[in-house]
Amino acid sequence: MGLFQKRKAAIERAQIEATHEIVCLYCFRNFDHNEVVFRAAEAMDMEGYRAEPDRLLDAYRARFRLGSFGAIAPVLNPAEFSEKNKGYLRGILTTLYDDHNNPTSVRLCPYCHNDILPSAGFAPSTIISIVGASQAGKSVYLTSLVHTLKAATSLNFEMFCTPVSNEMGRKFRVQYEDPLIENGYLLDPTQKEKQQEPFIFTFSFADSSKPEINIAFFDIAGEGMTDSAYMDIYAAHIRNSSGVLFIVDPLQFGAIGHKLQILNNLNYDLSTLCNPTEALSSLVENYIYKQPNGVSNIPTAVVLTKTDLLEALSHQGEYIHPRSNLFARYIHRGYFNLTQSDHVNYEVDAFMHQADPNFRNALKRRFANLGLFGVSALGAHPDDIYQRVADFAPVRVDEPFLWILYKLGYITGHHNEVKP
Repeated sequence: MGLFQKRKAAIERAQIEATHEIVCLYCFRNFDHNEVVFRAAEAMDMEGYRAEPDRLLDAYRARFRLGSFGAIAPVLNPAEFSEKNKGYLRGILTTLYDDHNNPTSVRLCPYCHNDILPSAGFAPSTIISIVGASQAGKSVYLTSLVHTLKAATSLNFEMFCTPVSNEMGRKFRVQYEDPLIENGYLLDPTQKEKQQEPFIFTFSFADSSKPEINIAFFDIAGEGMTDSAYMDIYAAHIRNSSGVLFIVDPLQFGAIGHKLQILNNLNYDLSTLCNPTEALSSLVENYIYKQPNGVSNIPTAVVLTKTDLLEALSHQGEYIHPRSNLFARYIHRGYFNLTQSDHVNYEVDAFMHQADPNFRNALKRRFANLGLFGVSALGAHPDDIYQRVADFAPVRVDEPFLWILYKLGYITGHHNEVKP
């Protein structure tokens, strides 16, 4: 083999080694880029290319009470085509040419026939789940988090946060950002009867040596957390998650919830709220029990929300210090400040030890890679009558997410006295 051939072979090996396993962001199955199938560019009136119902895609949609697409362009399996019909980019199969030399780059999951991302195989597929009991404020937190990531966090870490498509960006803006941030109205709870499609964002670093990150946020309906049939669908999704954001509302902690309601003059029917232990029990039953020793190693950030309500407790000298770190805004710039995180972790741990020691101890037993955080997704409690947000000013909302990125090795972490 000549020098040129050796160099070419080395480049091809490096390209293959640089590929990433693909995780379908719909059915959550894992597969290699060579296992993808393709949607034909168009249907044709000839054998193998006629429009027909897609059995696998229709079966997937039926699980979420979605209708069939009917007869659509057929699926093409690359295994049935010769190498001359295949196009590769950096060692990854991205294009298939049919028998009439018509190209298609619409790659599909081989298990459910949903589209996969154009970047699938080139970049890690990172799934971050947002779970918690019903009415814990998951949708509000997700909206506040993504808005903060795009508007501020991305600048502080020299990265760019963009939706994976214009359609997804429009959907997130219309359904989440505009109602809450632009118009100031609280969001309705996520309904388990509706398909919970992921909102997928791409993070690209200014440092080109760092790979892009595709992150799919799933907002799982809290009502479904205690429904075994619902959780059966999403257990695979949690198993393939790279990180979990477990949302906990302090109003859901029994006696403290009632005290917070009185001190903050709230008009909630607390009897409708689920205790966080119920959501945790569902996770244990549907996912954690199936892990070695019944323990999850996935980085799991427990996010205590509505910390603005806790200030009333601090004035009473109970549960939390008046000068708590939870009430102070902090911006992580360029690296994750471990000292700040340690302080917050300690305070939330102490709060939960008093609020619900059983829940706190269960968390520590079931999650080997656990971080505790406190955030205010809005900065203040909304108007109790009209449920309007007067001034959107979130506090520490991106900290749990940055901790997960730190745990996954995407950003560095240092203590106060250490600079990157």
